[in-house]
Order: sequence, then structure tokens, then C-alpha cells
Amino acid sequence: MASHLRIGVLLVPPMQLLDASPIDVFGILTPEYLEACGLPAPLTKLAIPVSIHYIAASGPGTYASMTASASLPVTDSLSSPAVQPGQLDTLLIPGPDPNLVPDEDVLTFLRAHKDAGQTDFLVICTGSFLAGYAGLLDGKTVTGPRGLLDRLRKKFPKAKFVERRWERDGRLWTSAGITNGLDLAAAYLHYKVQKELADLVCAMAEIGDRGQEYDSGKVSNVLWWIWLIQRAVFKGWRKTGRVVVPPAAPLSSGKP
Repeated sequence: MASHLRIGVLLVPPMQLLDASPIDVFGILTPEYLEACGLPAPLTKLAIPVSIHYIAASGPGTYASMTASASLPVTDSLSSPAVQPGQLDTLLIPGPDPNLVPDEDVLTFLRAHKDAGQTDFLVICTGSFLAGYAGLLDGKTVTGPRGLLDRLRKKFPKAKFVERRWERDGRLWTSAGITNGLDLAAAYLHYKVQKELADLVCAMAEIGDRGQEYDSGKVSNVLWWIWLIQRAVFKGWRKTGRVVVPPAAPLSSGKP
């Protein structure tokens, strides 16, 4: 079990703010957080130090744009010594715009960590596209946003995509839709740190109650989307007196 965690968050803007939210779960592991909550000493003694690096090609002193008009300060560039292979235990990859094709320096950074074999990858939602372009998904069993699985399968045919909230294959952990990143984080904590500490953090954050499998199957999920589209069309007709037909497009995860 880890006694200290060194975590990087790879920022390739624009990204989904909620995709990056699992990093806050790791912040709860620290002595500073647990002591500030006034917990009994036996619980605060479970805490471990955590160092977090926010990594982007733009480098320190810049900000990475997120959804909801938010931004995150960048602490490290792709070439910073503290985030090179062997220096990070975990690399969190929040999802960007699924249409974005990452620059080669980002792909080189990811491949270097993969080749070193010392870093766990936590890929959230459309972060699967970044991981796919870098070859991280090749030969792996992975998941991704339910509405984009067909697109992901066509784009990265060397991966085996399954329909689950999260999936693990070796050092590669992937999550489905946006908040499934929190389901993944809860599972990863129970793998990475002392069970009692993982239990404490998950209880405080109120995560980890949902299973790996979805409660509803693929058919019922598709039917729900069809119902929602039809309802929206009907409301549009009520307002305008004419039917507004939505453009044909694959269902997405809500990314821009």
C-alpha cells in the first residue's frame, strides 16, 4: 500500500471540469485535510502525503481552460523534472473535446510514461481519446462514455471496449461518463492505499456505492435518449407550431 502519492493531472484544454473532480478525492487523503476536519487521532493517523502536479504544454504560470468558464493553474510543463517517467505514481487524464487531436508532444509524454511502466493511468470519460491516440488502449480491455463507445471502437480498433462504469487492465484504469470518474477513483483508492483510509475517504466524499456494472442495460439507455429527444421535439412544436427535427448525430457524453 502506498505511503505517499505523487499524482499528475494532464491538462489538454478545453476539458470537462467534472472530469477533473476525482483529483479532489486524493486531496482528502492528506493529514492537513483530515486534521482540518477535526477527526479523531486514530483516523488522522491513517493519512498519507499527496503531491499533485497540474501538467500542460503551456507550462507554469498559465491556466488551462475548463467547461463552466473555469480554469486550472498549471504547475508543470511536459518537460518539468518532477513529472517525468518514474516520478509519478498516478496520472489522471480528464476528458477534452472528443474532436480534439492532441499535439505530438502530449502523445510523446504519455508514451514515455507507458513505456517506463511505473505509472498508473486514470482515464476519465473522453480522456479515452487522448489515451487512444497515444496507444495506451491498444490490446487493453477498456470502457468509455456510453454514447461514444461505437465511435471509440471504430477509431481505436486495437482496444476491447466494454460497457461498464469503470474498467481496469493492468496499470490502465478507464471510466465511462463524466461522474463515473468518481466511481473509478473510489475503486482505485481501495487498490492503492490502506483499506481503512480508502473507506474513510469514500465515506467522507460519499462515493463508491455504485457498482462497476450499470443498473440499466444498453437498450433501456438508448430508449431513454429517444424518449428525451421526442419530448424535446414535442415541446419545440408546442412553442413554435411546427416540428423542429434535431440534426442527426451520435449521442455524446455532454462534451462540447
